[in-house]
Amino acid sequence: MRRLFLFGALWAVVVTVEGLTINSCAYNEPQSPVVELKTNLTVFCILNQTCLQELRYAITSRELFWKVGNTVIPESQYRLVNDSVSSVTFQPTLDMHNSLTCSFKAYGQTDVTLHGIYFTLGYPPEKPENLSCVCYNGRTLTCSWEPGRPTIIPSTYTLKQYWVGPELLNNTEIVQNLTSDPPKIQRPSVFRSSGERKDCVAAAEKHSCTLDHPDFVMNINTAFLVEAVNPLGQVTSEPVQFDIIEIVKPDPPDIASVSAVLERVLRIEWKNPMVLVDLKYNIRYRPRGDGAWNEVPPDDLARTRDSFSLQELQPYTTYAISIRCRLTRATYWSDWSKEYMATTSESAPSEGPEFWRKISSGESGDGERVVQLMWKNLQSRANGLILGYNVTVRRGAEVLTSLHVQETACKITVPKDSYEVVLTAYNSKGPSPPSTLIIPPITDKVVQLPDMNLKAYPKAGRLYVEWRPVRGALGYVMEWCSNSLTMDCDAEWQRDPGDSTGTYLRGDIEPFVYYLIRLNVLLGDGQERSSSVAAYLQQRAPTIGPAVETKSTGKTWVILTWKPVPVSKQNGFITGYTINYGDNSGVPKVITVNSTVTECTLKSLSAKTAYSVFVTANTEEGGKAGLQLSFTTLPFDTGEVEAIVVSACLGFLVLILFLCFLFCNKRELIKKHIWPNVPDPSKSNIAQWSPQTPSRHGSKPHPFQEGPFTDVSVVKITADEKSYSDQDLKCVDQMKTATSEGLSSGIGGSSCLSSPQLSGSESDGISCTQSTSSTVQYSTVIMGGYQGQTPMFSRSESTQPLLVAEERPDEQPPASVEEAETPSQYFKQNFSQEDGGRIPEPPPPPAHTQEPAAQILELAGFSDGHNPNPDDQSQGDVLDDKQKTYLPQSARQGGYLPQ
Repeated sequence: MRRLFLFGALWAVVVTVEGLTINSCAYNEPQSPVVELKTNLTVFCILNQTCLQELRYAITSRELFWKVGNTVIPESQYRLVNDSVSSVTFQPTLDMHNSLTCSFKAYGQTDVTLHGIYFTLGYPPEKPENLSCVCYNGRTLTCSWEPGRPTIIPSTYTLKQYWVGPELLNNTEIVQNLTSDPPKIQRPSVFRSSGERKDCVAAAEKHSCTLDHPDFVMNINTAFLVEAVNPLGQVTSEPVQFDIIEIVKPDPPDIASVSAVLERVLRIEWKNPMVLVDLKYNIRYRPRGDGAWNEVPPDDLARTRDSFSLQELQPYTTYAISIRCRLTRATYWSDWSKEYMATTSESAPSEGPEFWRKISSGESGDGERVVQLMWKNLQSRANGLILGYNVTVRRGAEVLTSLHVQETACKITVPKDSYEVVLTAYNSKGPSPPSTLIIPPITDKVVQLPDMNLKAYPKAGRLYVEWRPVRGALGYVMEWCSNSLTMDCDAEWQRDPGDSTGTYLRGDIEPFVYYLIRLNVLLGDGQERSSSVAAYLQQRAPTIGPAVETKSTGKTWVILTWKPVPVSKQNGFITGYTINYGDNSGVPKVITVNSTVTECTLKSLSAKTAYSVFVTANTEEGGKAGLQLSFTTLPFDTGEVEAIVVSACLGFLVLILFLCFLFCNKRELIKKHIWPNVPDPSKSNIAQWSPQTPSRHGSKPHPFQEGPFTDVSVVKITADEKSYSDQDLKCVDQMKTATSEGLSSGIGGSSCLSSPQLSGSESDGISCTQSTSSTVQYSTVIMGGYQGQTPMFSRSESTQPLLVAEERPDEQPPASVEEAETPSQYFKQNFSQEDGGRIPEPPPPPAHTQEPAAQILELAGFSDGHNPNPDDQSQGDVLDDKQKTYLPQSARQGGYLPQ
């Protein structure tokens, strides 16, 4: 811990508290200290009691407290020296405020600052390391060093230089005295500059310093050191000693000229940067555009010179040349000189052009072929400016065609035989070696080659192709197309020797581009055999994704189809497709298919539901999704509606057939419930007994003759039971008596006479008896005549049982016939217009037909004019009470009378 004590008064701090001004009542010691980080700081606060008493403040050191910025230091770090002196000890950090104050509380409430200081934190300098110096071309000297850790506070670095004699270099004691001020060195008489010190102060934030010596003297030993100073300390580096000539770095030589003096030779001339000293050189050169430099062997440049000749260079090639130098005893080379460009002279081409052809059928159809010949520029192997090409077509020793061509391609037409084409390039110095190509004959011979195991892959940033060699191959021609799935393009090509097993594609190969590569094997007969492979120099995700479409949509399925990504947008080999689909409410589903699939069926979908789908094309380096497609499934599948309609129609047809079948088999039962048998009043004998019914033919037919009636009988009841007078009843009795003698039903042993008209005298003696036989005879008295007819008595010899109303005498009939639901009764019989409107006479009824008169009356009550079936002879049905129109069998009501 560093303790600092009070030695004197400090500046006054003026503070106003409640109108009072405190002047120089306390001060701190030390003032503005510089503190090393991670060490303790102790500061004292001394009270001026005289000043405080004048201000009527009676305080002691016990009432003082310390603050760093606005933070109060704990009392545990205070120390009371006496009643007027208080100290605080703490360890400041960089995150603290750099102000420290001594205060007290006036009247127990207000903080009053008596005095304060500012402190600075930092580190003392470390010993500089790795001191090195360079003398640039003998004019200036620059030394640099490593200062160590940052000091945070400003530090000063001074470079000190001492010139000493060589006899002092091995004297450690004298060398150490170089650091003393002034140096404790005896000045030797033999050295003019011995003992002189040259100092240099480094600029802020820089750790180097430069000394300028226009009359710098070589071959004199010199010592250098660096001294670092800041408020927290001082330190000196280890001294270094050397002769100035050993640290000289000369300027680069200045190339004056480079000329082509002989074939493949360039002569270089330059100017030396320093004179009267021994220099060594380095010369480097390279063809223009080439990245690798070639250097002349150092032994060829061991002595001082100003020119040199470069030999065994490539003809007609531009070279870049650069030179550097250094002193023989020095350590540092000069910088390389500026590059100088020069071109060698021409020579004849060293190789023939790379040669290839494409053969196609001629238009004449007589076996001639069109051959397109192609070759490449010789470039560096041209050894000069190519002036043209000579093309010679030979068949054996015979020369068929000789051409002079300026371009790198031409076409020739040859027959179906085998030919040899020779190509040479020439410049001002002569022709190149010949390149030969064989055009094979048209033949059915096919040479079977083994599997070449052709591969293509990136290697060292280039596209490398390798294959298994073919025995007897004269050479290999590599062709390739970019972003094309076929070789129908302007393909690039290159030719390699027959002993090759692999090669780099020498064209401009770009990343993310699809290359289709074909390797052609050239055999002795000139036949061409090939094998293909595809490759990428570098892959990435596709540029665009597939565009998906719906091919067909159903109720629970959909067929999706998409077009493959164009090969120019794939950027790599497509490894597969990912199909993402789902509706708005569910979790999307994913399906993966391989790269050859462009159609997919999604199943188990919901009917009449909207879905969204997109397809992602994937490569080894990532995927790209296409545009999203929305579709809606159908409510019914194809044919489902037709099946429902057909099924419904078939079901309805079956139902109709079943009902028809049921109607045919249950006709009687259905007829009984729907159309009950009702007797036909037209066949009743009452129509035959009516005295007012005229005969159409003058003779009365049999009353029971079958067939429809042609006359009309009307039964009309105009009065109820109470309206019958005694005279009417008496008339009825007389009619029964009068007719009982002449007519007999012959049924059941009983008889009843009937007459159409009875006189008043005769009616008095008429009587009627009733038989106890099982048969019942029905008769009806018609009280009211129709169209002036007199009452009539009708008889029916029917054996039919009594109707319901007759069997239930306790059921009271309606008060009158008019109150019942039976309207006026009409019996209508049809007649044709051919009879002149006359009422035909009814045919005689058959012997077995006997209709009850009561049922005739019942049928006469149909108000809607219904005509029952005349063929229906069933008489066993009982009608509802509301449909019973016959009158109760009572003499008062016109019913049958007991006999």
